[in-house]
Amino acid sequence: MKVYEVVLCGKTIEIRRPKNTDEYRKLMDVQVEIWGMPDYSEAVTYHMLISADRHGGLVLGAFEKDTGKPVGLVFGIPGYLDGKIFHYSHMAGVISDYRYKGLGYILKLKQREFVLRQGLDLIVWTYDPLQGSNARFNVGKLGVVVRKFYRDYYGELRDQINIGMPTDRFEAEWWIKSRRVELKLQRKLKSPPLKHVLSSGADLVTETRKVGDYRRLENYNLKSNSRLLVVEIPGDLNRLRKNRDTLLEWRYGLREVFETYLNKGYIVMEFISGLENGLRRNFYVLWKESLDKILKGETPWKENLA
Repeated sequence: MKVYEVVLCGKTIEIRRPKNTDEYRKLMDVQVEIWGMPDYSEAVTYHMLISADRHGGLVLGAFEKDTGKPVGLVFGIPGYLDGKIFHYSHMAGVISDYRYKGLGYILKLKQREFVLRQGLDLIVWTYDPLQGSNARFNVGKLGVVVRKFYRDYYGELRDQINIGMPTDRFEAEWWIKSRRVELKLQRKLKSPPLKHVLSSGADLVTETRKVGDYRRLENYNLKSNSRLLVVEIPGDLNRLRKNRDTLLEWRYGLREVFETYLNKGYIVMEFISGLENGLRRNFYVLWKESLDKILKGETPWKENLA
């Protein structure tokens, strides 16, 4: 792959594959920094990165051009399931100084370019369904869909982000050749306002209540027959970590919600986020429709907002 350069925070960042063993080793250090790992035991080792990168996988680092310091990475390997070959993206992240500046988005676009050249059409990865910033990025910006939910996927992880919490995960499907993804990347398939979805017949299956500077999950409906559902998740998962009991209420309640409806054929196909009285509220939209129709970029709204 060619070297791609972008200027961020006044510095030129190179996005490229590592040049030598030392750079693969440095990508272990950047994993520790990004995820707040206690040591290398939680990181993918440099020799695994080398092996994957040379045998059909992809390791892309984001390096400061003047210092050579890695500030982000994306790492994936070939996957195979039910007769289909795809790319499994194991990790993607950026250090805090460069977060929310578009670097993660560029890394994913370069990953997409690589996988398209391999002749594949699908990239898969997992993420915490309660992490609103990831949901907004994955579903709202990249255009992934979700059809699978897993309880405690990794068991106990000891990094600062996951320590002490069940590792429940969504499995994101990024159908990189689809019309839906093309429209999302072109910003022509926009997330609709919540009121627009509800007026289109969606059933809000979660009930929440404001308590101080966060919301609690009060109740949820597992028996809706609507083909269009809305599910609220925490507005700020990181803030909620300070209140473990409330976070676990969300975690265990939404386990039932996601398992129930995804097992019935619903697909997570949109994400809505906005501020209400200064507090963020986040919502998934689930549609009981064929994957093919969703990947064509069709929506269940009364009018197309694209």
